Amino acid sequence: MDNWYKDWFSSEEYFNVYNHRDLNDARLLGELILRETRPREKALILDAACGFGRHALFFASKGYDVVGFDLSKLFLDRARAEACGSNLNLKLIRADIRRVCFKTRFDIILNLFTSFGYFESDEENFSFPERAYGFLKTGGWYVFDYLNKTYVENNLEEETVRKVNGALITEKRTIRKERVIKEIIIDYGGNRKTFYESVKLYDSETLQKKFEQIGYKLVNLYGDYNGNSYAENTPRLIMFMKK
Repeated sequence: MDNWYKDWFSSEEYFNVYNHRDLNDARLLGELILRETRPREKALILDAACGFGRHALFFASKGYDVVGFDLSKLFLDRARAEACGSNLNLKLIRADIRRVCFKTRFDIILNLFTSFGYFESDEENFSFPERAYGFLKTGGWYVFDYLNKTYVENNLEEETVRKVNGALITEKRTIRKERVIKEIIIDYGGNRKTFYESVKLYDSETLQKKFEQIGYKLVNLYGDYNGNSYAENTPRLIMFMKK
């Protein structure tokens, strides 16, 4: 299960399981980011682990110069198709978040929608924020959108079952060894496929301390995409930091 993200994010089944995800959350978060950071015209934005481009496409639609990268060719292909269909200029690169590096200096670097904590070691998990500090402009923004550990622990739904496009989808969730783990079983009338998600649970204090050690300066904390303040009972931990 160590490389769960390679199997899961390269499977078309991902879009079946998460077919309920629309562009609304991406728009809400995008608008929150614009209100907080107030980027200059044609600001250069990097969307790290951009997935199939929901956030990158939003910022490109606002006229910003956007670069996105992801490990999943499937996700990148979908993002390219959407950008082409919407006539948006979006540069997409296939890269591993642990090793990607840029000579370009960005105005804003985005690390959104819990695209963090996938790896076993803290060294691997924090490798991108550490290197990203080097390709962020002085005064630039690092925006980090992650789950709220306390909220997850208090609200974990152990099992859900639903039917989507003829498939019975069972999702089983557990917390083990400071990781939230989801087993996803997709059953097409006896033809079963199983995938996993596994994310390290970091609390707010640990993250703030680590980012401060890297050199980032925390400016604001939010707890959801509507811009409410962070608290123990809010679903997200959204950190706005400056270099």
